Amino acid sequence: MTIQTLGSHSTRQIQKAQRREQKAQRRERRDLAEAILKEGAAQAAQAAAQLAAALAVEHAHLTDDELKDWRRDMEERLQKIHQRPEQNLGFIEEEVARGCREPLRLLTERAAQAKANATPTQCPKHHTPLERTRMLARSIDSRFGRLKIYRPYGWCPECDIWHFPADLVLGLNKNSPASPYLQEVTALLNTKMPSEQAVEVASRFGLELSRCHIHREAQRQGLKAQEVRKTQLAQLDSWERIQELAAQSDGPATGPFTLVIQIDAWNIRERDDWGRTLEARQEALRQNKEAPSKWHWVFVATVFRLDHRGTTAAGRPIISQRRYACTRLSIEDLMRQLYRQAIDCRLGQAQDVLVIADGALWIWNAVKDRFSNARCRLDLYHADEHLWTIAHELYGKDTPEARQWVEPLLKALHRDNTAGLIQSLTDIAAEVQGKLGKKVQEQITYFKNNQNRIHYRDVLAARKALKKGTATDQQKIKANEPLGSGAIESTCRQYQCRFKRTGQFWSMEGDEALMCLETFWRNNRWHDLFPHAKPPTLANN
Repeated sequence: MTIQTLGSHSTRQIQKAQRREQKAQRRERRDLAEAILKEGAAQAAQAAAQLAAALAVEHAHLTDDELKDWRRDMEERLQKIHQRPEQNLGFIEEEVARGCREPLRLLTERAAQAKANATPTQCPKHHTPLERTRMLARSIDSRFGRLKIYRPYGWCPECDIWHFPADLVLGLNKNSPASPYLQEVTALLNTKMPSEQAVEVASRFGLELSRCHIHREAQRQGLKAQEVRKTQLAQLDSWERIQELAAQSDGPATGPFTLVIQIDAWNIRERDDWGRTLEARQEALRQNKEAPSKWHWVFVATVFRLDHRGTTAAGRPIISQRRYACTRLSIEDLMRQLYRQAIDCRLGQAQDVLVIADGALWIWNAVKDRFSNARCRLDLYHADEHLWTIAHELYGKDTPEARQWVEPLLKALHRDNTAGLIQSLTDIAAEVQGKLGKKVQEQITYFKNNQNRIHYRDVLAARKALKKGTATDQQKIKANEPLGSGAIESTCRQYQCRFKRTGQFWSMEGDEALMCLETFWRNNRWHDLFPHAKPPTLANN
């Protein structure tokens, strides 16, 4: 056989092998296409069956087989614990909770589906039927696990958008997989602790939430809280709406009472130009004309009725009901919030208003603008500290000479003898010079600026009479008036426990949103954000 013949024979063999390989590839592609089509048809049939089953749901219930399976599973779980003497009630509670999770998830999913099926497919704004209606499944994370809900949606030509009416009825956010309960839990956890710690706490209660999920959802709820607050504050924009608000808050008539307001501020640390490039920092400096600051003021206030202030068995003052206002924005924003809370505390029925604060001028200017007829009182304990500061500068800290010098001035202060107090300080200022003289002069200015707010004598006399058992009814009420701003001092500290932890930096958007959530919680208005959280006695009304 010649070389040419061998070459042609080899070529034919290669061509045959290639044809066989091509046939095998075509057969493989055909089989794969058939398998894909078959699987797609099965999935479509399954989806159609699931959709039909979902649309057929009218109420939530478990089938007899599901109830039997759940009962058998619970009996097996509890029997295992019974065989282990070292496992106490806590183990029983854990197993019962785990065993009930799937039945509760099924009930929740079916109840939600029934509610979605019963929701009219119409525009929530114009209440007209939607066009081009379709069905779409959505997965929701709930307290019992992942839910799958089919809900109708359609096009509104007037709004020029697609609407999902069932989502609105079920309280689902557009871009969030969280159920309303998880929306609430993430918001509440993040107001109390950082997201990293919240993950562990949530896990202990059977909620598998990631740090990012908690942070992201809490941020959404913070923005929602700010919108709700904005709507509530808009009621102060006209006298008629204020009157309506006051009528809603008044309730049944009560005896005369004093409304107490306390105001203060504290610093929060925010990121200035952290993370920016040198060029960005220089551009920001050119625009702002000053270097950004890390520390910023947070303005806080609390308001309560004097008849809601009492004492514990140990004699410690306690306030049974009070409202809060807190913002990073501005003093004006604080006063609007405070005025709104004062109305909720029946400002219209109050016999008078008492404002207690330290000597910060911005507080008294804001009070004069918003509560012009209020009685103003300088915090007695702040005033005492100012006198002690001078005594320590003159005679040394905690020396007998310092105490001997300051006691007459403290008595003058407690007896409302501001003229004698200021004169005594003026005499001291004439005898000292330099930095010490400047410090004494600062205290003279402090007491001059606040001399119309020094009103302690009647309260101290009433407390003395009450202690002796000779107090009149009027003196008993007077004795209950606070002399200091301890309520707002503790409030500031409580806020700071969340916002001034070691190493924390905030953005203005982040801290304001979280403060808003925390303030709704403190004001017992959490159900304004999460209606399902309303107390049963209120929810049933």
